[in-house]
Amino acid sequence: MNYVDFFLLAENNVGLLILLTLGAVFIYLIIYRKYILSVFDPMFFAIVASGLANSIVFYLYFLDQIRYYYFQSFLITEVCFILGFFIFKPIKSVSFYLSNKCVSKKKSSYDKNFITIMFYWASVIHVISQITTYAVVGLPILMESRLTAYSGGSGFGLVGRFVDVSSGIGIFLLFYRMFYCRPTSLNKIYNYLYLFFVIISFILSGNKTNLLFLIYYLFILNMFMLKIDGAAIEQKIKKTLRLQRLFLFISIPLVFAIQLITSTGEVNFNDSMLVLMKRIVSFGDIYYLTLPNDVISQLAIGQSSLLQLFKDPLGVLRIVPWSELPIDSGFAVTDYHFGIQTAGPNPRYNYFAMLYYDILGQGIYCFLVGVVISFIRNKLFYLMPKNIFFGCIYASVSINIIYAFQDMPTLVLHLFSIVLVLPVILFLTLITLRVTHGR
Repeated sequence: MNYVDFFLLAENNVGLLILLTLGAVFIYLIIYRKYILSVFDPMFFAIVASGLANSIVFYLYFLDQIRYYYFQSFLITEVCFILGFFIFKPIKSVSFYLSNKCVSKKKSSYDKNFITIMFYWASVIHVISQITTYAVVGLPILMESRLTAYSGGSGFGLVGRFVDVSSGIGIFLLFYRMFYCRPTSLNKIYNYLYLFFVIISFILSGNKTNLLFLIYYLFILNMFMLKIDGAAIEQKIKKTLRLQRLFLFISIPLVFAIQLITSTGEVNFNDSMLVLMKRIVSFGDIYYLTLPNDVISQLAIGQSSLLQLFKDPLGVLRIVPWSELPIDSGFAVTDYHFGIQTAGPNPRYNYFAMLYYDILGQGIYCFLVGVVISFIRNKLFYLMPKNIFFGCIYASVSINIIYAFQDMPTLVLHLFSIVLVLPVILFLTLITLRVTHGR
């Protein structure tokens, strides 16, 4: 079954599709309700996306499009994932932290000059890396596949890693400076210029949900500042909420605008709306592209799940030659159907488990994935000392849970990028601090 086949199937059974989609999203929100702290929480998006994606499996099974074995495997992997995720308790709610009694007086000290210098280095590296990308490969929004901007094995992917990590650090510290510091007039000008650059670069990326990351970084910043200062920052929290609502309001027309540019080739609202609706249904495209007709068993993806999962660090460190590493499991799907290896559906953890393991292995793998994601999201929040530097580290790592639900190899890639790039930013920060402040 390919995209056309599925959309024809959906057109003939649209009522069932809507019912299962809405039902799945509702059930997932109920299951994870204690772990979702706000509609601005990245967990909210991740869980809604999971509901949209996983409803497709039920839809295919109810219409006899997939074998019971796959439906059974999906249920086992999903239950095991949830059990693993629930190992760690959720982050306390905003109302909890706004209680004066919940905040410890013990705070970890930090150097404000260090944070300031780190922000400037991160923002400058982000701007230079992003402009270099535009100069070398063009604007991603105009490319046939924005995923190819940093591919090709030429080493230019390192620039993409600097964009990824430096932008996250820069945005987090930007909002910290805007809402929790008292910058000078000159610093305010720099802050707003950098914010303008961030918004423009997000639009030019061609990613329809990029603007939501501004909301997510603000949310994570607020939660970490609540952990540090509690009710003392209640008014500042309210100010950031207004900006979050503004970003959410602006992101809606931007989604349609980007959809027009990247998909239809002309300014036609009805066409863009149709493509967008198809994209929403396609959150679970990995399932209808691989499970019907046992396509999953016919894919050429190699025998080692570890090579697939840790492909990025193994290749970059030359532990395994790139030529011996398997094709991305999502790319293998589009290669099978369309002969294209530059894009592909997200290999969600359920699919990844079914692709490589038997029933027992599927359950163990998804349980461990749930534990890892929950640790990053929940446990790491409490382990980090109470200062803004460690809040920045937490934000850089935890923002990636959005990728974890849909593509574990991509999560590994982003975490490995942090390991490579963060030491560079810290080194430059420390050297500058020593030169300018003598320490």
